[in-house]
Amino acid sequence: MEECIKRKHLQDSYIAQIIPVDNRIPNGHIREHCIANLSQINMIGKDRCQQIRIERPTANGTALALYTVIDVHNKETDTVFIDNNPDDLQKRLKLSSADAFAGKVNAQVTAVGLTDAEAEYSSEFIENLADNGYNHELIVIAPHGGNIEKYTDEQAEHIGQKLSSVYVTQWICKGFKKGGGAFDRWHITSTDINEDSFPKLKTIMRRHFEYSVAFHGWGHESICIGGTLPDDVKEEIKTAIVDVVSDPGIKVYVDYEHKCPEDFNGNSKENIVNRLSAKGLQIEQCENARKYHGIDIADAVADVIGRLIKM
Repeated sequence: MEECIKRKHLQDSYIAQIIPVDNRIPNGHIREHCIANLSQINMIGKDRCQQIRIERPTANGTALALYTVIDVHNKETDTVFIDNNPDDLQKRLKLSSADAFAGKVNAQVTAVGLTDAEAEYSSEFIENLADNGYNHELIVIAPHGGNIEKYTDEQAEHIGQKLSSVYVTQWICKGFKKGGGAFDRWHITSTDINEDSFPKLKTIMRRHFEYSVAFHGWGHESICIGGTLPDDVKEEIKTAIVDVVSDPGIKVYVDYEHKCPEDFNGNSKENIVNRLSAKGLQIEQCENARKYHGIDIADAVADVIGRLIKM
């Protein structure tokens, strides 16, 4: 993230031509990526590798989605390029074609001052932080809570309760959307999460926690235990999770077994869980695991990690 420079902004948003394109977006398989004009995003206090909202007016209100400015250009003024996958355009921005449109580029990422209930009512995205200002032992995160990857926020919160004898910092984002589609609107890939777009996260980024745990959800019918924790600790966590997940249809793997897709194994140094500590744990879970065994899984993780924390 060193190449991302904080700049003083003069406005909070601007109107641009949003142009769906093919084969121009770096890592185009990540549908949240876009390319924006450098001087214009600087004017709203943004830079390369930070997050923005793209908003499109519709007959029924406003369609919007979060994007990461994965690259910048200096040529076309008032122009933002996004991927032209028809399914993604429909789900994220309610576009029935890949035609360009006039939309708003908004610097706001998280809504400020809303309770969980208010965020759900408003179909909004919020950032919560529980921190005492000095804890450096354990942080538990759920970047995709609410209805983005359902139940992951409950798991992170439960670890804080489970390990109440020691202090656990919790950073949790919750996104909602009435009628469904919170994932399409609010999901940002963990390796792209930029603290300059998340004010509460920024306050703890240089804390250098001893351990960090991230709860996630995915579409595979399994659980993957990844991250930068030592392999013997991950193996212990696997054993503990297997003991509490009674469904034989849900397999549990550790990343070094090479059965976890590379993009989901939590090993990247850019992954937010590994940027928060050198001993990061990422738990990817299918929906049934989260829905029916989520708290038990959180208990299992807490039992293992709790023994490692300095009292």
